[in-house]
Amino acid sequence: MHHVRTFLLGATRVLLVAFLLGGLTVVTGQVVALAAGDRHLMELFGTDVTEVVCVVAGAAGICSFLLLYVRDRGTGDQDGGEEDGVSVWD
Repeated sequence: MHHVRTFLLGATRVLLVAFLLGGLTVVTGQVVALAAGDRHLMELFGTDVTEVVCVVAGAAGICSFLLLYVRDRGTGDQDGGEEDGVSVWD
């Protein structure tokens, strides 16, 4: 389980950063397109680029959700819970 947790933690971090940078790219691209009055550029950033960013956001959310169900053995529940490091997948 340690390898699954390590993978999910890394994937969540990478995908979250990619999502935030993608969102910044969409907003910046639309502002530039609006200032330039370029309809095609606005459509590009409003559809194609946004679709990719939404997929990345969904993947980040799924990894983050799965991360809730995987804990390191021996660390226990951080809230002082009832189990000692056992995940729901054990």
